Amino acid sequence: IGLWGRIAGRIVSKPATTLAIGVVIFGSLALVSLANKPAGFGNALAAPAGSNAAKGTAALASNFPRAASNPTNVVLRYRSPAWVDPAEVEDAEVLASHNPAFRSVLGPFDPNGTRLTTAELTALHSSLGDPEKLPPVEPASLPVPRTIYNAYRATGQFISPGGHTIQLETTLSAGDPSSTAALQAVPAIRADVARIAKATGATAYGVAGEAPGAYDVSSVSSSDLLHILPIVVVIIAVLLALVLRSLVAPLYLVASVALSYAAALGLSVAVFMGIFGASGLTFILPFLLFVFLLALGEDYNILVMTRIREEARKLPLGEAVSHALNQTGTTVTSAGTILAGTFVVLGLAAGGAAGGSEIRDIGFGLAFGILMDTFFVRTLLVPSTVALLGRFNWWPSKLHRSSASQDLPTLVSDTK
Repeated sequence: IGLWGRIAGRIVSKPATTLAIGVVIFGSLALVSLANKPAGFGNALAAPAGSNAAKGTAALASNFPRAASNPTNVVLRYRSPAWVDPAEVEDAEVLASHNPAFRSVLGPFDPNGTRLTTAELTALHSSLGDPEKLPPVEPASLPVPRTIYNAYRATGQFISPGGHTIQLETTLSAGDPSSTAALQAVPAIRADVARIAKATGATAYGVAGEAPGAYDVSSVSSSDLLHILPIVVVIIAVLLALVLRSLVAPLYLVASVALSYAAALGLSVAVFMGIFGASGLTFILPFLLFVFLLALGEDYNILVMTRIREEARKLPLGEAVSHALNQTGTTVTSAGTILAGTFVVLGLAAGGAAGGSEIRDIGFGLAFGILMDTFFVRTLLVPSTVALLGRFNWWPSKLHRSSASQDLPTLVSDTK
């Protein structure tokens, strides 16, 4: 008999001990998963070290101010057009400029480095009309200084054609909009903008950009997962009940997948956040873990459990578990190891790249989950549960009442 047959012999001789130890370890890791925080997409990709692009970027950074190439936009809507009642718009820009959440703020009163007053904005609109309709070159017949003309024309990117909606382009104190810190700062930023809107009489407000977008995608992804998970679990349980002709086995098989998923997520939190100091895990990882571990776990569940059921028709349950695991254990662990290895390669390939930490987390996180599910859940915890429940695994099918499954007998000599 092979390695997994001998392991099965030990499992069925002490199933309660095996199951208890496994539940404690996996349950502890599952609790660690509660500490997970969603992460952003990572810092923007950087050019390879020593390349011309990297040298050019370094020269720009050392000689010129940093431009807001990826701003976070604060949008406010007012009852009166900005050029009719510009004071409330100016108040909004000033309040945002003094808010510690924003490192810099550009708005209609400082559109291109030239400061405009509220009186100038009103007068310029009265004499020149809507700024977005002005030609790039100042007409010779207009008695307006070129700097003022260009500043007013630039307000078109901050004030809507009707004048009721304005936007402020900001850079975040939390850092790059693609970073985890920026994503996690979004709720506080939205609360600050709500206070600015209330203080200046805005009728509507919002925050747009990469960080708010990533935060909303993360929130929707987490919410959808909570809704999808119970639906999928019920469907899988029904299918398992039909395949195994049992109402008992599907309950602990589905529970084993849920425990495996939570434990794998907890191990990822412990490794990447606890050991390597990451501020969170990419919000894609929990969803991918759910998809892969559910599909993989139930495939292996069907493979192992149908073989146990087949062996239980002719052997006592203890021997059936041993024979089934001896036949399927190598298949399950080999397939799981190969699949986990592909994700390890993904993690290693991405780990050294700029902005590749999220892909690294996905690669190694999935590898952790697959190996844990393959080597411990399907081949240890599930067989120990089968051995512990005995003939009740097959209730209410005929196998539940058959004599071969009545008790857990002593294993035959070749399994010792």
